[in-house]
Order: sequence, then structure tokens, then C-alpha cells
Amino acid sequence: MGEITAEDVKKRADVAGLTLRADRIEMVRTLLADALRPLQALDARTIQTREPAVTFDATGGRDDR
Repeated sequence: MGEITAEDVKKRADVAGLTLRADRIEMVRTLLADALRPLQALDARTIQTREPAVTFDATGGRDDR
């Protein structure tokens, strides 16, 4: 993902059902870009995947209750 644009902020706000004042869009863009920067720099290929600690069995489990 590249640079966050004002249009990106407007679209995200619309999807979230938020109304942003026009004079706040640049501030929100800056805050959003700063917040996402560490995630954008992350190389997901280097993260080890883990199995879930807890699983859910919709059939009732092993004791058939």
C-alpha cells in the first residue's frame, strides 16, 4: 500500500459511517498514515504462524451432550 491520500480517508470514513469535517481530513490522514506506518513496514513473510490455543466444536464436543 502506498501513501494514504485524503480520498482514502474520505472513503474509509464513509465505510465506517463517519462524517468528517473538511478541515479535519488532512489531520486524520496524517494520524492514519502514522498509525499504519509500522504495519506497512512489516514483512508478513517473517512472522511465524501459530495454531489457535482454543478450538470450537459446534457438534458438542467429545462427551456427546
